[in-house]
Formats: sequence, structure tokens, C-alpha cells
Amino acid sequence: MKTAKTILSFALVLTLLLSLGSTVFADTAAYQNTQAFLREIDGYTDLTATLVGVIDFAGENYEQVKLSYKGDASDYTSNFSILFNEDQEDIVVYMGQVIKFDESRLSEVLEAVNRINAQTTGMKLYVDTSDNTVSAELLQLVTKDSAAELSLSAVGFLIGFTDKVFERLADYAV
Repeated sequence: MKTAKTILSFALVLTLLLSLGSTVFADTAAYQNTQAFLREIDGYTDLTATLVGVIDFAGENYEQVKLSYKGDASDYTSNFSILFNEDQEDIVVYMGQVIKFDESRLSEVLEAVNRINAQTTGMKLYVDTSDNTVSAELLQLVTKDSAAELSLSAVGFLIGFTDKVFERLADYAV
């Protein structure tokens, strides 16, 4: 009888934990590369991370971490995301709004973005006419062993690059 009560108690506790699982463990990264990156940036006071979870990006599963940076390396506050691919072979660092511009200046912004893209390798800039913004994206190939270090380098590169792009496109910003 005592064994049956113990088993029943254990089963009830296990059922309760599993039913709460998605809430209790919501702050835990699903992918190894995401976990490694979050450990790598732990203690950085100028970089704030928020784990969003797994999303669909370009038809593939990526785990998204939203980041905000305000520190000595930049005159601006940078808000962007880093996406870790489910296959753990690449990451995407993405800033959705480098600038917002007036629709009447679309052709000028397109020309300026094309000039920057022609002079740059790695980072891509996009003009989004649905909301009149310029966004930036960097695809970085990684391995499980290099993900944390390369992710941190990619974040630094994005911050520096978008600061310079903002300065070059500042005349178009609203």
C-alpha cells in the first residue's frame, strides 16, 4: 500500500511539472547554440537579451533572442535580434529599423542603400516600402564549437556597421 501511494504521489508531481513545463521552463533556450550565446553574454551590462523562442524565418526554424545595446562602443541605442538556426549551422543577426524615412525620398534612399551595399560584403541592407524603413541583416555560418564566439563577433559587427549606416543615411531619417 505504501509503495502504491509513493508511485501515485510521484506520478501526480510529474504530471503537474509536465503540465507547467512550457511556463516553468520558458526562459530556457531550445537550441544549444542559443544557450552557448546566452552564457557568453552573461554579465555584459551594456547588452540586454530577451529570449523570444522558436520562430519561422525564411521557411526554417530559428530561435530568436532580442537584444538591446547601449555602451561605449556606440553613440546610439541599438535594438536588434539574433536568430539561431535549428540545424545549428548558421545564425542571422538582424536590425529591423536602421532608419525610418519619408516616402517622398524613396528613390534617394534606394540609391544610397545601393551604394552602401556595393561597397560592403557580408552585411545586407534592405529598403522596406511597406513601412519606409531600412533594415540590416548578416548571415554567419557557425559550428557548435564556434557559435558563441562568432555570434558575439557578429553582434559587434552589426552594431558598428549600423552605426555607420545610420550616420550615412541620417539626412533621410524622420
